[in-house]
Amino acid sequence: MSVRLFSAAIVCALLSVVGCTKNATLEVSKPYELIQGEAQAMILDPQPKPQKLNINFTSSEGDILVLVFKDADVPKGEDGIMQVDPKKAIASKKGKSESFTVDVPENTGTQIVMRDAAKKTKVDLKVNNKK
Repeated sequence: MSVRLFSAAIVCALLSVVGCTKNATLEVSKPYELIQGEAQAMILDPQPKPQKLNINFTSSEGDILVLVFKDADVPKGEDGIMQVDPKKAIASKKGKSESFTVDVPENTGTQIVMRDAAKKTKVDLKVNNKK
């Protein structure tokens, strides 16, 4: 009886270690409509391990600015994503169709902010953490 109990304890311990070592897979694709003078944001939950995010965006009508911020750096409220200083971004890219990567520390929520459109545009934003 104690051998079974010991075996069950080892199996449970191994399963918990295996569960902790797997990284959460992220793959999000979402369309946005961006208007001059406004901003949109994709909010990503904190992850228990560091993440390397791959960000791809395409704007239908011209250049936009895409910035990645730590949640803590974005002021609360509806206007926070317009008020946050671009210098606080952990990564950014301006263009019509661009790709870039950013390293996000463990347990850090992030916001991917799209703004600075010259006119109304449709934006396709794709984010993943594939290596």
